[in-house]
Amino acid sequence: MVIRYCAYLYLVKRIAVIDCGTNTFNLLVAEVTSEGWSVIFHNKVAVKLGEGGFEEKIIHPHRFARGLDALLVHKSAIDNLECDHTFAFATSALREASNGPHFIEKAKELFAIDIELISGDREAELICEGVRSSMDLGDEPVCIMDIGGGSTEFVIANAHEIFWKKSYLLGVSRLTDRIQPSDRIESSQLRELEGILHEELSDLKESLKQHKVSRLVGSSGSFDTLRALHFRDAIADAMPALHADIPLTAFQSIHQWLLKSSLADRVKHPAIPSIRAQYMPLAAHLVYFLLGYHPFSQLTHSAYSLKEGAIQSIISKLDCTETPSA
Repeated sequence: MVIRYCAYLYLVKRIAVIDCGTNTFNLLVAEVTSEGWSVIFHNKVAVKLGEGGFEEKIIHPHRFARGLDALLVHKSAIDNLECDHTFAFATSALREASNGPHFIEKAKELFAIDIELISGDREAELICEGVRSSMDLGDEPVCIMDIGGGSTEFVIANAHEIFWKKSYLLGVSRLTDRIQPSDRIESSQLRELEGILHEELSDLKESLKQHKVSRLVGSSGSFDTLRALHFRDAIADAMPALHADIPLTAFQSIHQWLLKSSLADRVKHPAIPSIRAQYMPLAAHLVYFLLGYHPFSQLTHSAYSLKEGAIQSIISKLDCTETPSA
């Protein structure tokens, strides 16, 4: 699918975006033409950058090295594809870690990659832009939810305006470190999660009520897996459509299965990527909690998130007035 925009680009052909997330480093390469942009390559490398270091606010050495290895993989692809511009963004794990700036320095030194450390608010804005690229949000406010490894972002927006946004330190990797869920999650651990969410999300509840939100849109990540479990696709990335509704009754069944499943059950399930197998019960229960927290009537999956939002933002800021030289 080609995403259209109004400007004509002649000089820029390929843009690479690296999302340096807490659990995975994701690469997206888009080709830009006068008709718009389309994805020509994407890849993700599991890093679990923040694992074991959230409380200390540090990236442990073996995770630090894993992150640099991931950048090497992505840099090779970017060079092979002869990208014209590369943009990289760092989110929760690098935002919070005391040695995050050192990681950014090493990325520049070793790979000539400039990583922009973005705020939680900016992350939420890019996520919203990505979701808007995948679907028409319409005029009524919706709640966009992006479950990351280190943080979870919520945005209340429509097709034209952002009404409210906030990033919470409630990513599934961070919550895993805090709760230490069993191989098959226990009721006491779910109650602990719910207590954390009740304490942290009170302002979200008020905003949802104020803006009369009835639709929850989950962007990429864990929601890719929830959608894949619903449609029984072999892998989430094989799904061609950019958005799809997940019936609330179907979600309830998926949620119950995930809570009862063992890690071995989840690892062998064809719809669950191995990187997410550990985290899906917590992710699903986070969504379940939200659905009980506010009277949503619809749950929708968007395949686009921060990376695609970054592409849209980058294109809008490029100088598109130049014409080809003779």
